[in-house]
Amino acid sequence: MRRAISAWAFPGTMTFEDVFKKAKEIGFEAVELTVDAVGSSKRSLTTESTEKDFEEIRALKEKYGIAVESVACSTYWNKAMFGSVDPEKKAFAVEMLRNHIRCAKGVGAEAILVVPCIDREAGLLGSYDNTIATFRELEEEINASGIKIGLENVWNRFFSSPMDAKYVIDGIGNENVGIYLDLGNMIVMNDAEWWVEVLAKNIIKVHVKDFKREDGKYYTGDDCDLLEGDVNWEVVCPMLGKCYDGAMTAEVFPGAGVDPDEFYKSVNAALAKMIEMAK
Repeated sequence: MRRAISAWAFPGTMTFEDVFKKAKEIGFEAVELTVDAVGSSKRSLTTESTEKDFEEIRALKEKYGIAVESVACSTYWNKAMFGSVDPEKKAFAVEMLRNHIRCAKGVGAEAILVVPCIDREAGLLGSYDNTIATFRELEEEINASGIKIGLENVWNRFFSSPMDAKYVIDGIGNENVGIYLDLGNMIVMNDAEWWVEVLAKNIIKVHVKDFKREDGKYYTGDDCDLLEGDVNWEVVCPMLGKCYDGAMTAEVFPGAGVDPDEFYKSVNAALAKMIEMAK
């Protein structure tokens, strides 16, 4: 496993080189880049990113010795209706995916983070089955790209349990499409170890964050610093160590009044502890 951090953890005023330089300075081994709206930040890939941009990033990887294993994307949320009954909405989601794959290939990443969502007109089961059908239609294209796709468990109610994710992933039936497992996103309603248990063979990449339940109760609480919440790291990390050997990417952000460098150092140290627990 490797210590990685999301580019979203850095201010949008920072350039790609600023991000790579800072990540190297702190001690991270990888950075997860992101695809965002045009003009949203200086360290974002977009629909307008060119081969020249990709060449710059590949050169920065070499210069700073920082890997880019994956590329996330902020534009999917409640828009990536792969399961929509509306052809235009489905086509929009597919085009987002194609650009995302293009950017990942361009920077030399191996995987992307995709957020599927519910089409209310299709309903939950319809959204699942239509999403499965869409990814089956794209199977040859996905496999030819060489990019793996991780469907993330996020707070948009598409995946509320690991069995939901298993239903969709097993239905797609492509080893290049699996789960981008966020270990903190579902602590509000269930436990991270259940996700690892059910989806071990389907894990494409891992996001690291923590969540503190209010008074230990489900369905209430808030994000918190790594290792200070209700993710049972002493159980989860050894389970991951048996089935996963990729980046542990911290998707966390320095809060107001927090010294950014001290925050990044604490994140790097927490990741090192998690990886040690995984051995």
